[in-house]
Amino acid sequence: MSEPLVRKRCFVQMHGYLPIGADHCHGRFIREMARFQKTWNVQGEVSPVILSSDGCTANWTVGTWGPNWRVETAFHYFRWDDLVTADMSISDWRRIPLGMASLLEFVLNGTVIRYFSVAWRYGCFSLYPLVATAAMIWLSVWAARFAASYGALPYPLLLASILAAAFFTALWLMFGRLLYIRFAFDDWCFARDFVHRARPQLKRRLDRLARELARLTRETDADEIVVAAHSFGVPLALVIIDRALQIEPRLGGSKSIRLISSGSSLLQVALHPAADWLRETVRRVANAPAIYWVEFQALADVMSAYKADPLAALGLPAAGKPIIMLIRIRLMLDEATYRRFRLNFVRVHSQTVMGNERRYFCDYYMLCCGPIGLSDRVRNAVQAVAAFAADGALIAWADETKPLPSIATELTH
Repeated sequence: MSEPLVRKRCFVQMHGYLPIGADHCHGRFIREMARFQKTWNVQGEVSPVILSSDGCTANWTVGTWGPNWRVETAFHYFRWDDLVTADMSISDWRRIPLGMASLLEFVLNGTVIRYFSVAWRYGCFSLYPLVATAAMIWLSVWAARFAASYGALPYPLLLASILAAAFFTALWLMFGRLLYIRFAFDDWCFARDFVHRARPQLKRRLDRLARELARLTRETDADEIVVAAHSFGVPLALVIIDRALQIEPRLGGSKSIRLISSGSSLLQVALHPAADWLRETVRRVANAPAIYWVEFQALADVMSAYKADPLAALGLPAAGKPIIMLIRIRLMLDEATYRRFRLNFVRVHSQTVMGNERRYFCDYYMLCCGPIGLSDRVRNAVQAVAAFAADGALIAWADETKPLPSIATELTH
């Protein structure tokens, strides 16, 4: 039997390692929602953003509707972008050695080898910043040697060293940001600190967000409670949910918590030998009866592990979670749009939290603002798309408890 259609949803968003502030997140949500409205021919409205007194959360409400359905969503953005912004403010003189040292730790302790055993594409991607930086160093040394040998320079060793440093600086300024090498080094520094629990400020933030999640699930009257986590937000969300379960053992009450993970960076950190504590967190969350967990994985997304069962990869006993849903980014977008950014791995990685240009079962805004619940959408992926008519009406989805005609009648009065 299908579940009753969702009329009210509590939606919690954990973004990845990006400096996306509250206003930025709110503005992007509105911009991408316009794509969703055009694609599904539905209507929507978004309230202004409200920031909590401590700045740890940002909230707004979303109304979406078609000819015979309406959903009200309370959107809660769980923030940690200020920590990312602080990381990205350091100088490159610190970033390069710290980033290389952090990534080399993952290489030398065998974590990167484990990446290759789970998903070779992600293994290759993990080495990208080291390879790119090594290539720039090699080019700089080669160019300096060439200039020194043909320029008859005095003090050739000293001047060649200065030239090599100058060439590397120029290459770094040109390509460090363009090729996301700076971003990658910051991300690996954070990953290393996260594994070793070396950031007290992060622990305090996750504790604060766990208390907020427990409060929301306790006080909401929503039909569905969803926690959506993307990229590095996935391991953080698992920690938050685990701590919220400790605060509120009956988290969600009679409603299970719907956890959505996409573009997951969980294995990036959980495969590290020092991450026993994180693997235990994953085990507890996966075995918690109150948690329903779905993971979307895309072949085109090289920043995550494709076709990898997180529990199996971590050597944990099977728990039937997460439910793995394989998706195709190409089918979410117009062909011209996909061709334009298919080589931009960060943009491809972000599509699962942006608006689609084609109707597809994995649609961020349908998960956030649509009338079909997550478990029904997972069980009946094809029908969840076919259920909507060209005019946005819900025509082919009804349940025995609340048949569609009664909803349509209710909405017209």
